[in-house]
Amino acid sequence: MFDIELYKVFYVVYVSGSFSHAATELGVTQPSVSYNIKRLENNLGVKLFERGSRLCPTIEGDTLFPYVEEALMVFNRAQKKIVDLSKLKSGQIIIGVPSHIGVFLLVDIIKDFNNKYPNIKIKVVCKPTKELFYMLNLKELDIVIDSSPLEYNNYNFKIEKISSEKCSFACNEKSMELIDRKVPLQELTQYSIIVPLKTSSSTKRINQLFEENEILFSPQYEIATSDMIAEMIRKDIGIGFLFDKTIDAYTEIKKIDVDVKMPQFDIFLIYKNPLLSKIASEFARFCRNRRYKSNL
Repeated sequence: MFDIELYKVFYVVYVSGSFSHAATELGVTQPSVSYNIKRLENNLGVKLFERGSRLCPTIEGDTLFPYVEEALMVFNRAQKKIVDLSKLKSGQIIIGVPSHIGVFLLVDIIKDFNNKYPNIKIKVVCKPTKELFYMLNLKELDIVIDSSPLEYNNYNFKIEKISSEKCSFACNEKSMELIDRKVPLQELTQYSIIVPLKTSSSTKRINQLFEENEILFSPQYEIATSDMIAEMIRKDIGIGFLFDKTIDAYTEIKKIDVDVKMPQFDIFLIYKNPLLSKIASEFARFCRNRRYKSNL
């Protein structure tokens, strides 16, 4: 069987040139060093050193040494890698998030997390909720951040609320007839309306809002990304539905103050608890702490 300790002893003996010097460096007795070298020689079936007035490596010893040196360097690098991971000095986390949430929420989290752990690589995958849950179950993602996890949670994932976000309709800043007054919800149907895809939780909630107020709702545009919705609003193509934080990021679009209570969305952290890596666990803890601090 491969015994790395025997090869470590061989390495130190070879470099130091004597059993006694090797024993001092290893913190063991000279007979122990001699015994371990003999064990290695028996395992390999060759003689590694000529014992005499001066210890000399044999041809077999000279041949073995560079391989042992390289192997020990690999083991040392591997050990350092594991230590670095345990101290969060390196590694990667893969996060799944729908694009409309990633724009206003995940970017700030990544910025703060990176300030604390600058050497951790972060990969972000933007897909619809159903696909993200499928990937999470296949262990292709470490964590998912989403606003509508419950209806897709067929895998018994751990779910934690990390934020609660407001949404609004928004218009171009030049649309003065919709700014600085209370706008009836019915009046919005006179405009081209831009919403996320109909399968998104956002659009489902908007539909529900109009149904509860007995207003026919027929949006003209369904757009997959918040950035594109914001850009279309900015260019006065229509009024759009966005998270307030996304609206606030664009100086040329303004919130519309409607006469009904707008929906609010809870944002959740979703993961497989027993399979969470140390890096992913720290990211989850980091998100929890951000929520706690924001509530102070």
